[in-house]
Amino acid sequence: FSLGNFSFAKYEILLISISLIMVVDTISDFLVSNIYRKKFLSIDYGTKYIGTAISDQTYIISIPYKTLDEKSLKDGINEIIEKENIYGIIIGMPYHLDGSESEMSDQVRKFSLALSKIIKNPILLLDERLSSKGHKSKKKDYSTSVHEKSACLILDDFLSLYKNSLSGI
Repeated sequence: FSLGNFSFAKYEILLISISLIMVVDTISDFLVSNIYRKKFLSIDYGTKYIGTAISDQTYIISIPYKTLDEKSLKDGINEIIEKENIYGIIIGMPYHLDGSESEMSDQVRKFSLALSKIIKNPILLLDERLSSKGHKSKKKDYSTSVHEKSACLILDDFLSLYKNSLSGI
């Protein structure tokens, strides 16, 4: 099954919760209990900076949110979830272009598991290949960091998959 240039087979989709780790193969499994139209938060994890973006409630656009360090994000994640009415977290999972795991993959998994102990929301790991590259090559825009832009690209990928999963594709 493919969606334009995207293929579900290319995406490793994991649902992480406090008490269990479950591999899901559809976006709809991730969204099972999002009946109140809550928003999504995406995270572009980096060793120094973490970019975040939030969806609108119509799931059409991604909005740059903040660039934080890991400690600030962990300390403030529950406040962000409450304030912004967040249902689930989408974290970009870094792979090499050939699909093999990158050096950062293990760090992202560890970060995801640590985050799952702090929050009660589901976490989805989504292939982020090319998400950072898409904004690093563009002209500098100092109002939004490259990390937030990368988080927007991850969220845009997720929202495209989400919209198509609702239409039955």
